[in-house]
Amino acid sequence: MTAEDRANNAGRPTQGDGATGVQRRERQVRLERHGLLIFLGQIIGIAVVPLVDDGQRFVPTAFVVTWLTIATTTVWILGYQRLTYFLIVASVGSGLWFQFGLDKLTFFGPPPLLLFLLVKIFCVAVSIRQAFRADVSGTQRIYCGAASFIMIGTVFAAVHLLVHNLGLGHYALPSEFEGGRQIRWVDFIWFSFAILSTAGFSDLVPTGSLALTIATLEGLSGILFPATLIARIASLPTEQAQCAAEGDITSEGA
Repeated sequence: MTAEDRANNAGRPTQGDGATGVQRRERQVRLERHGLLIFLGQIIGIAVVPLVDDGQRFVPTAFVVTWLTIATTTVWILGYQRLTYFLIVASVGSGLWFQFGLDKLTFFGPPPLLLFLLVKIFCVAVSIRQAFRADVSGTQRIYCGAASFIMIGTVFAAVHLLVHNLGLGHYALPSEFEGGRQIRWVDFIWFSFAILSTAGFSDLVPTGSLALTIATLEGLSGILFPATLIARIASLPTEQAQCAAEGDITSEGA
């Protein structure tokens, strides 16, 4: 075989390379579908709020179970199967703990609420990591970014509620509501997304220093996260072009 033939064969894609390309495209389609499922899961979690809200003060068990199911499914979809098994066992254990009235022995609040908070924090971390990865398609990046934004709102809602229940922070209703009703769990969801989306209106008003600090951090997250995600999306073509140019330089040097 001449040197020219070897060069032509080197530049010609082999059957294995073609199969690898097809597998890569199939994997990308699956990831985009997974991103859509993760995003729809968060929308469903918000949509069930009016279905389980009965005007009660504390978080309904049905809401906690629904969100834990969505969270563990999200962790599974993102590829953390072993951790998913642990979260399922922990969820069942915390539910039994709460069902038998042992939550009074826990200083930091009911185990389901704590577990919900910890699981959602982890979900936010892995979803944001997926949204900012370089080898992720634009569709998957957008879905994971939007899902992460909703997760951030639910995490801050749980933090506000936990701070309120533990008496570490103070939240007040407007004067026209005082004496008419007490603060409900759903008020914190509305309050959280009103701040995160910078809508600027809610039935709750943080009055304690800790509550004000948490609200400030959430407001900053609502501004900085979308801006950072958009900047990441905008910078990807430049990074890919730089990598391609560096690869060409390396090939020429070789």
